[in-house]
Amino acid sequence: MFLVDDSAPIRERLKELLGQSPQVQIVGEAGSAADAVQGILTTRPRFVVLDYKLEQSTGLDVLRSVVGITRETVFIVLTNHVTAAVKAACTSAGAHYFLDKSSEFDRLNGIIAGAHTPHR
Repeated sequence: MFLVDDSAPIRERLKELLGQSPQVQIVGEAGSAADAVQGILTTRPRFVVLDYKLEQSTGLDVLRSVVGITRETVFIVLTNHVTAAVKAACTSAGAHYFLDKSSEFDRLNGIIAGAHTPHR
């Protein structure tokens, strides 16, 4: 699992939430698109939790940079920028899930455990 969010407190919350599952190992984290791309390509995680709004960039830039290279990685966009246009752009770029950070935080463990099918 690789975590990408420009907020360190959100990354900490994600680590606490996802760390409750014995099948989850956090292999890296980043707050910027550049660091995320480098980290994802280096670690090749099974899952990436990706915020849309990042330092000087967006999660869309991350998706466009790595999706074709990391075909086995499941990308879960978790964001407060929940609009039809942002969702369409992210899913078109390769996001498997698009979740509202304010109300769907708790769906992450279920998705990772395979309890849900992708909603593109």
